[in-house]
Amino acid sequence: MLKRIEWMKDCGFFENYQWDSTLPDLARINVIYGPNGTGKTSLAGAFDGLRNAADAEGFRRLSVLIDDGVARTTHGSDDDLFDRVHVFSEAYVARSHNFTAGNAEMPAILTLGEKPADAERQLEKLQEELASKLREREDQTKIERDANHAINTAYGTVSQQVVDAASKAGGRWHSRSNFSAGMVRNAFAGSHAAWRLLTEQELQNNIGVVNSDKADAIPENQLTVAAPDGLRQRLAIALSTTPTTIILDTLEAHPDATSWVDEGRHLHGGVETCIFCGAPLSDERRTLIDQHFSDAVQRLQSDLHSAVTDLRAVTTSVDAAIAGLPSKGLFFGDLRPRYDEANIEVRTELTALKSWATEVLARAETKLNNVLCPVDTVVAEPPTVSATAMLRLRTEHNDRVSQHDQLVQAAAQAIELHYLKASESSVSDNSAKSTKAKTTGEALDETIAGIRSDIASLETVDGDPMPSAKILTDEVTRLLGRNELKFELVDGRYRVTRDGQPAQGLSLGERTAITLIHFLEQVAKFDSSKGKPIVIIDDPVSSLDSDIFMGVSTYIWTETIVKDHVAQLFLLSHNFELFRQWDIQIEALHNSGKMEDGRKFRDVYPTEFYEIRSRHLTQGGTTKRRPVLAKWPPSERARKMIRSTYHHAFMALADARLQLAEDDSMENRLDAQLLFPNVIRRVLESFLAFKHPEWVGNLNSAMRKSADLLRAAGYQGDADALRLRLTRYAHAYSHSESPATDITVSPDEVASAIASVFEFMHCLDEAHFAGLCEVTGILPTVLLPPVPQVAEEVS
Repeated sequence: MLKRIEWMKDCGFFENYQWDSTLPDLARINVIYGPNGTGKTSLAGAFDGLRNAADAEGFRRLSVLIDDGVARTTHGSDDDLFDRVHVFSEAYVARSHNFTAGNAEMPAILTLGEKPADAERQLEKLQEELASKLREREDQTKIERDANHAINTAYGTVSQQVVDAASKAGGRWHSRSNFSAGMVRNAFAGSHAAWRLLTEQELQNNIGVVNSDKADAIPENQLTVAAPDGLRQRLAIALSTTPTTIILDTLEAHPDATSWVDEGRHLHGGVETCIFCGAPLSDERRTLIDQHFSDAVQRLQSDLHSAVTDLRAVTTSVDAAIAGLPSKGLFFGDLRPRYDEANIEVRTELTALKSWATEVLARAETKLNNVLCPVDTVVAEPPTVSATAMLRLRTEHNDRVSQHDQLVQAAAQAIELHYLKASESSVSDNSAKSTKAKTTGEALDETIAGIRSDIASLETVDGDPMPSAKILTDEVTRLLGRNELKFELVDGRYRVTRDGQPAQGLSLGERTAITLIHFLEQVAKFDSSKGKPIVIIDDPVSSLDSDIFMGVSTYIWTETIVKDHVAQLFLLSHNFELFRQWDIQIEALHNSGKMEDGRKFRDVYPTEFYEIRSRHLTQGGTTKRRPVLAKWPPSERARKMIRSTYHHAFMALADARLQLAEDDSMENRLDAQLLFPNVIRRVLESFLAFKHPEWVGNLNSAMRKSADLLRAAGYQGDADALRLRLTRYAHAYSHSESPATDITVSPDEVASAIASVFEFMHCLDEAHFAGLCEVTGILPTVLLPPVPQVAEEVS
């Protein structure tokens, strides 16, 4: 058995609990009373956590002294005895049943037992998770399918684009049966290093090459013309030279006849008579003519004649070049757009050169006709004729003519690489999307397989011992005091009806009653080969109607005490009537004498009563609530008093009043505040019910009517203010189960509020109040507020 809780750490309210050495050891039967919020659930949870903690290490949070023949302390370690501990609590209720509400088409199904209920809840979650994962798998399949479809569409598009643009190249690009989507797929599987995206102009040029017919070469006529080297310098010198000579009087008068005379001079060599006029040609005249046409003149004329010849050759060459320009139609179709610009360029250059030669030629001829005739001597640089664009175009055309097949193949290849590159990003993105979806899908397949395996395992979980449908129906009827619920056992679960129809839901009280019956059935069928079970029951009537708690109490008594298959019982309750009833039953049991084997019932069923109280302790400047386990009763007088909840409540208020009078610390105010609202309400309701039974049921109305009673009794203060104050405290702040201290009455008001209760009772029924004080052994004046001092009048 458990003999003592040595310590508890981080167990809810029991943050750092140490067993009080003055407390009696735990007995076979242990009844623990504590108002809501004092720590009962935390205590039960600590024992429940021995085997049901989320981290599976609840035993590390407490140390217990065990005595099952050999005393030992666990010191936060695990122990085999913990396998025998069974805890009934709200947590057990929550995890030990699973209810599926019914309707006209579907029965209501109840699963009982921690293992099957948990398995069923897990199954529901797993089925939901399975459905969710299957939907996710379907989504990933669709993503993968759509991505692959997009990839295949891209392959087909590339195939179509390349064939459309390059089919005339023949070979692998002839048709889609040659350059298929499969070939595109293979291309994507290989290296992408050669892939290059073309500009729009580059793409169109390559398409033009592919689609061009094989043509003839363009004759390589001379398109470039240039003035002979040094011509400009020769012209500049000749045009600026004037020879030293004797000018004939006749030529001076007729300079335009100079060339005629010069030419005739050579015709009259050895002739005595002028051929033209028949006049005699004297030696003197011949000498004068020869002097006029001296060697300097002849040399200049020779230079001019040479320059004129060169200039005429330039103009002839220009004309030949212009005549030899290839026509536009001779070029490949894709080259023709460049022809016009090239043609204009070369014609402009040739025309400029011809204009230069013609203009200079005119001056040279003038000078040649009369070397003495002054002319413009400035000669500009002759224009250059490069014919760059036309020559390049002709060369490109002729190269293509000579390499037509190779160029077409290269252009088709460039087109193919262009379209491959253009679709690379899309295919890559969809490939990544497909791969990710496939990987995710495969992971989901593993998860789905795992879930299905878990589902298969959970579907074969063995159930806990279960009461028969009849027992469950009868016991629930007896505990709840109504027979509307019926249970039918089908395939290890209960079919539940309410008034003959599928149950739509179960209340908290119904769930508690059902699981309590199952819990005690499980306890009864526990394998006790290693020891009988240790049972801890936390607030079994907290969610049940107050008028049926006696049936629950009797059921627990029968199953855990009378049937004698429980090694140790802990009954925790906030219900004072249940606590009081067990005190009465235990006293009766202990006074029953002896058992058939001669043992005394007192010895066979040793019992201890405890109370959990909340106390405020200040540590490190912080005040916190902490639970304290105390022996009950503190005296036999107090035990007698608990036979009346009214006496118990009055005594609790009196103790709080005396404690505050002795030490008005914040901790004591907070401790009094914990019991103050609920206890005051109970005392006021009981007191007024005693005075006026017809007022029972409406505290507000009763307190409102009590103002007249206060005035009739001679109350010297403000009767309405007193009753309003008490009503507000009792009505607004009672039933608080929260451990927080900042949502109820200010602790500074607690002492005066408790004193006001006693003042209210004393004024309305002084004899009744005095009787209660006599039972508690307290002087009335100690509980009442001090009487105000009235100053004497000065005569």
